[in-house]
Amino acid sequence: MIQHDINYYKNFDSIATEVLELLSQTIKVNTFFLSILNPAKSFMIKSFNRHAKLICDGDVLPYNMVFCKLVAENGFEPLVIPSLTQHDLTSDHPVTKFIGNGSFMGAPLIHDGEVFGTLCAFDIHPYDFKEYDLILIKSLDTLVSQTLVLENGIIRDALSGLYNRNFVSHYFSYNEDKTNAVMAILYIDLNDFKSFNDSFGHDAGDFVIKKTAECLVKNVPEESHVARIGGDEFIVLLPPSQGEDLMNSTQYSAELLFIRLSTMAVVINGNDYFITASIGISFYPHDGTDMETLLKKADRATCIWQRNRVKRMITSVRENKKNQFS
Repeated sequence: MIQHDINYYKNFDSIATEVLELLSQTIKVNTFFLSILNPAKSFMIKSFNRHAKLICDGDVLPYNMVFCKLVAENGFEPLVIPSLTQHDLTSDHPVTKFIGNGSFMGAPLIHDGEVFGTLCAFDIHPYDFKEYDLILIKSLDTLVSQTLVLENGIIRDALSGLYNRNFVSHYFSYNEDKTNAVMAILYIDLNDFKSFNDSFGHDAGDFVIKKTAECLVKNVPEESHVARIGGDEFIVLLPPSQGEDLMNSTQYSAELLFIRLSTMAVVINGNDYFITASIGISFYPHDGTDMETLLKKADRATCIWQRNRVKRMITSVRENKKNQFS
């Protein structure tokens, strides 16, 4: 998720710039860069080019075509290749065939025992990396890794992996370009979660939170932001819209999430259990122009939603009974 959140990190850009500049002062290759990896692509989130622009900020490259993949597969130690044509891993690599020869050194960004990115030095000419170069890139790699993890923790909920209350509170400052649009906020509160937690234990409760998070992320419109702001309270920030049908599309999203959550089986000790949720809606800027006001408005609306749901259910039951006797 880091590649999606990088614009929300407050301190990362300046630290990354300083790290790459420090490397450039010591190691005389052309290019230094930071990448974030996933199984399909490598995202170049920060770069420094001395002369030729070999790697640029924002470049997205196929994972199987980059040297970063070799770094991730090398374990937790840096990969050092003074001459690409002379190394078993790179002599037949597509990049080597394209540039002819060159040099590369990459260190893995690591969190919880997994490689999620790289800090690299690269040139189209061979380069004799020194022992100090290796020590330096390892030290700076640790600094970058910890910075990214800390920045991520500021806006992400550790249990669910969703955005957290801090992210929601600062949403408009993160997205100043969207403040002229109209948007909807869904406030989702799980019903009787405390009783469920008390009956089955906190591990079961945590499992429900994770399942709920997965369900929400899977069923919201693209470009939505899903957050957990409390124990059993979730927020969906629907994409800003200029359309006239915002009310209907928001109602549809709320109904869909209600159905998906209500029909989501939670398996505990071999038994299926089901949860329900109350959902409130508020609209920016109609119901408020700051997030605190919008959240309070949506929270109060959860009671109205629940009453309306009960009324519709009673009406439906009554209609069914009438049909049975007609």
